[in-house]
Amino acid sequence: MPSVTPLTQPLTPLTLPLLGLQLIEASAGTGKTWTLAALYVRLVLGHTATSNQPGVALYPPQILVMTFTDAATAELRERIRARLAQAAKFFQKGAAAPHDDFLRDLRAGLDPASWSECAARLDVAAQWMDEAAIFTIHGWSSRMLKTHAFDSASLFTQTRVEDSEQLKLSAVQDYWRQWFYALDADTLAALDGLADTPQALLAKLKDRWRMAERAPAPAPAALPPPDVVLLEWSRWQQQRQTLEAPARAA
Repeated sequence: MPSVTPLTQPLTPLTLPLLGLQLIEASAGTGKTWTLAALYVRLVLGHTATSNQPGVALYPPQILVMTFTDAATAELRERIRARLAQAAKFFQKGAAAPHDDFLRDLRAGLDPASWSECAARLDVAAQWMDEAAIFTIHGWSSRMLKTHAFDSASLFTQTRVEDSEQLKLSAVQDYWRQWFYALDADTLAALDGLADTPQALLAKLKDRWRMAERAPAPAPAALPPPDVVLLEWSRWQQQRQTLEAPARAA
């Protein structure tokens, strides 16, 4: 039988392909930032595992790095800057400069005649890190909307919402005012199992939203609007009362 290449394999920062889509799975504390900085060094050098010559160089404004928090972006910027500076010194001075196995193997795999050029590239990239394209997801999205405001038909100046909790509560309160305030006592009593306050309704919706984020599912079939449901429920109540009255009299 022909051999089958496994879909998953151990990560080797020095040989990981830098083209195409690569998914890296890692737990906390396993060196994700270190690996990211190592891959960044390779991108700056245009390094491939099949050539001993540096390829087309990418510089910080051309390499997009996205993370989740502003604090993480600041840490990444400094960690990558330090890694680039360390690599530049090692390519220039050799073993006299601080290095690790990754940098040693990276330099050994390149033609010694190109080491001076590599050091220059890395040094320029380290000095250019103030303009590195390192953003949070929402920060990058905001930047793209501003940059392409005409194409996206969006405003040049936008307000970024960091905490959506108040917006969610306001939306639920608006919904409550629209559909619950006008209900009679009997209908409200029937909805006790759903929620008795906007805050209680929001709490139930949060659980649903959280589950939808963890396990996305196809959109459900369109449901009738609340006013139609309430009208049908009211008709059913009238029928029930009409049938119930003789039974109570008996």
